[in-house]
Amino acid sequence: MKNQLVATCLAAAALGIGGCNNNQTHDGSTPATVRIEASQREIVAGEIVTLIARTKDTYGRDAEVRWSSTAGKLSTEQDGRVARIRFDEVGTYTVKATLWVDGREVESDMVEVRVRPVS
Repeated sequence: MKNQLVATCLAAAALGIGGCNNNQTHDGSTPATVRIEASQREIVAGEIVTLIARTKDTYGRDAEVRWSSTAGKLSTEQDGRVARIRFDEVGTYTVKATLWVDGREVESDMVEVRVRPVS
């Protein structure tokens, strides 16, 4: 029984399985992440949605958030951490925040905003 356990552990170690993956990159740093918080996901045409990019593990690195939207007039504040979009047309639109760290695209997050007609 002991020999079987040792053989199993050795096989797992050789295959690189087992142990904990603590979500680190090959150089030991934790990968940066981005999540979008939207003030609203359903608005009336002509209103403005405020979106905040919540980033994690970007301290000490050159981090930038780039926004895009399938419609609307987009403006950013606070070094791209906050976006405001005015939607004038009825429809459902996608807003995307892409996190760049040290000149590399790291991660993106998207939300949908539904724009209803003015009643």
